[in-house]
Order: sequence, then structure tokens, then C-alpha cells
Amino acid sequence: MTEKTVKEKRSFAEIFSKYGAIMILACCLIVGTVVAPNFMTPSNLLSIAKNVAVYAIIAIGMTRLLIGGGVDLSAGSNVALTAVVCALVCAKSGSTALAILAAVLVGGIVGVINGYFTAYIGLMPFIVTLATQMSVRGIAYLAAGGSPVYGVSNPIVWMGQGNLFGIPMLLIIVILAAAAFVFVQNRTSHGRYLYAIGGNAEAANAAGINVKFHLFINYVIMGAIAGLAGVLYAGRTNSGLPAGGVNFEFEAIIGSVLGGTSMAGGVGNIAMSIVGIYIVGIINNVMNLLSLNSFWQQVVKGIVILIAVLLDIFTRNAIMRSTSKQG
Repeated sequence: MTEKTVKEKRSFAEIFSKYGAIMILACCLIVGTVVAPNFMTPSNLLSIAKNVAVYAIIAIGMTRLLIGGGVDLSAGSNVALTAVVCALVCAKSGSTALAILAAVLVGGIVGVINGYFTAYIGLMPFIVTLATQMSVRGIAYLAAGGSPVYGVSNPIVWMGQGNLFGIPMLLIIVILAAAAFVFVQNRTSHGRYLYAIGGNAEAANAAGINVKFHLFINYVIMGAIAGLAGVLYAGRTNSGLPAGGVNFEFEAIIGSVLGGTSMAGGVGNIAMSIVGIYIVGIINNVMNLLSLNSFWQQVVKGIVILIAVLLDIFTRNAIMRSTSKQG
């Protein structure tokens, strides 16, 4: 292989690793327009934004976890629990602020549990969060008495269903949350440390980074983000659904990986993960417009995440091979 070919492959791989999600999004928009005549309408595009907003909020925290070498399989159950807590507090106190605070606090407590056993006890994130996934779901059913909880306040319903100057509030909240965490990830030592930890935890520890502390904080923040997602979910459904939030964590993981976040850790971009979530939303929307059987939709989702992982492996290997050849 000539040096020119190596450079060209590396150049394409680097471009795709940074902007691949945007390229895939553009392809999805084109395909959607061709196969579904009603796809490219303002009302349909805004509907997609509303439908994936809760996933997008979760993806912000999930991207940070994946960057740091972790994962959270309990996020969907946490959303259900915090939505129930939000609805219960609203119904009993009538306070919107207290309901939001309670939901975020409860979500953060779940994050504390995940972070403690993962960072300080050293258990595998997959095992810890799988255990909390089941336990938290059970707690949600117990707190709700096994049935939906009604009485969500009007401001929270407005957050989940309303518009501001014609723009869905859910979309505005996603943009603000994403901007805040992009700043945290790129402009704070904590955010930069997560890249180092995910890339090589032992080297990060040797460099003086408190690996356990930052992993713990990352899970606490993930729990609080799930609490915010729970508030929005309660507003979206106008209730606290203990049966809700099923597989939300997998939607977030798919979107994050499509956005270029590596399952191996050390690589990720929150803004691109949001783009990845909207790609998933567009695929779901087009399949619905085409009246595709729901079982086939699950098959397509599985294929999408497999393709995303393969693309991640391809780009990383291409860059590594070209770098080693140049060295």
C-alpha cells in the first residue's frame, strides 16, 4: 500500500469519525423524503423531535459514561421511577419545583449506588446496572401501587408537550442540556479526565487522576440526568408510568454509538450523539409512515446498531494502521 493511499484512508477515517453522524443523517433525510411523501413536513419533523427528546437527554449522560469506559443499563428503569416520584410529589404537594427536585434527587441516588459499586467496589458496570435495572423497576411499581400515577402539574405537562414560539419545549430543553454538557465535557478538567480514563484507566491513575472519584461522579450525574428525563417523560405522558421507560437505555446507546461514541471508551461527542438519536428517530418514523410491522422494526434497530459498531471499529482501525505505518 502506497503512502498516498494510507494518507487517503486515514483522512477519510478521521473525517468519518468526526462527521459520520451528519453524513448518515443527511442520507436518512434523503431516503425518508424519497420513500415517504409525508416525511419532509414541518409537523412530522417536529413530531420526531418530540418523540426522541427523552432518549436524547439520556444519551447525554450515556455518552459521558461510554467515554469513561462505563455503561448504565438501569437508565430506563430510573426514568420510570423518577417519573412516578415526580407525579406523586405533584399530586400530594402541588409544587412543580419540589417535584422536579425530588425526581432529580432520586435519580441521583440511583446513580450513587451504581457509581459506588462500580468505581469503589470494582464490580463490572454491566452487572451492577443490570441489578439496579431490575430493583429500580420494582421500586417504581411499589411506589406507584402498580398503576399509573396522575396529577402532574401544568408546568411539567407544558415542558413535555408545549411549545415556545412554535418550537417544542422538549427540543429547547435538549439543546440547552446538550450545550451545557458539551461545555462540561470540553472545558472542564472532569470532562477531559473522562477521555483519559476511558482511553487507559491505569495510565490516567498513574498521571495523578483520581479515577475512582471521577467515575463515581459520572454515574451520579447520569442518575440526575435520568431524573430530568423522568420529569420530561411524566410531562410527555401526563402521568407517572411504572411500566414506562422500557429499553430507553438501549435507544440512548444506539444513538451514542451512531454519533461516533466508542463502546471501548475514550472517544465520544455529546453533540454527535444527539444527532445519532435523531437518526434513530428518523428511521423509526419512516418505518411507521411505511406501516412496517413492529417486529421488523426491532430487526432493523438491531442491524443499525451492528452497523454503527462496525463503522466505529473500521474508523479506529484505519487510523491506527495508518499511524503505525507512518511511525
